[in-house]
Amino acid sequence: MQPSPSTKLLAWYAAHGRATLPWRTTRDPYRIVVSEFMLQQTQVERVVAAYERFVAAYPSFEALAGATRADIVRAWKGLGYNMRAVRLHNLARAVIEQYHGTMPSGVEELRALPGIGPYTAAAIRAFAFEIDDVALDVNLRRVVHRLQFGLEHPPRATANAVDDAARALLPNGRGHDWNSAMMDLGATICTARAPKCAHCPLMAACAAAPHGEAEITRSSQARVAAKRQGPQARLPFPKTRRYVRGRILDHLRTLAPGAVVLPADLVARVDLDEIVDGLERDGLVVRDLGGIRLR
Repeated sequence: MQPSPSTKLLAWYAAHGRATLPWRTTRDPYRIVVSEFMLQQTQVERVVAAYERFVAAYPSFEALAGATRADIVRAWKGLGYNMRAVRLHNLARAVIEQYHGTMPSGVEELRALPGIGPYTAAAIRAFAFEIDDVALDVNLRRVVHRLQFGLEHPPRATANAVDDAARALLPNGRGHDWNSAMMDLGATICTARAPKCAHCPLMAACAAAPHGEAEITRSSQARVAAKRQGPQARLPFPKTRRYVRGRILDHLRTLAPGAVVLPADLVARVDLDEIVDGLERDGLVVRDLGGIRLR
């Protein structure tokens, strides 16, 4: 009898997976939560050093909840998408207030906490509590679609069908390692734009593999091209609002706590008032004494 795809995947992970990543070697719910927030839209290589610094400075929900928002935003430097820091701070305070610092493991309890959606709840359950749940994100769904249904563009299966297939692949009692293995496979072998099918442990069972790497790549490129991009997405990054927001926050991080900077002293090529308004709405900065500072 041939080994199942999940058995082959777990064997590959044992030999080639990134099991030494710092959040893979712990089951501490706090550290898992921090890693999940940091890994959203950020490459693993950038997260490792920032994660180590952050958990050293704020080693628990209690420590994080007791810090000021300005301190947390400063500690988030280098990661971008700074609203994640605000959501993580709000989450820590909710865990302290509602659960006395102990992270719950139930789906409903987790989903009711600020900043936690379906994916993050499943990831916490799998990685912190070793519960057999599937952390369904775009990368895992891409791997499952190729494996079970073939090429992605146009989609050959509904989202629900892909999710059901992913859950069916999860072997009992292996939630932590299986999710980790699927993530590593998607990040290093079954990548979005240039899959390395010849090196994939699942090639023999993959519905997309007979089409070849070139056709899978073309399918992926077509999928990306089909996405409608707004005006900001078409701009060079240094001219986007996201870039300017990041530079404003980086400057504010260099100031002493409570110190303000005048908007006129900030140079930007977009509507500065609009940018500052957005930062204030997101709870990252506050207007004070005619200037702005970290909240």
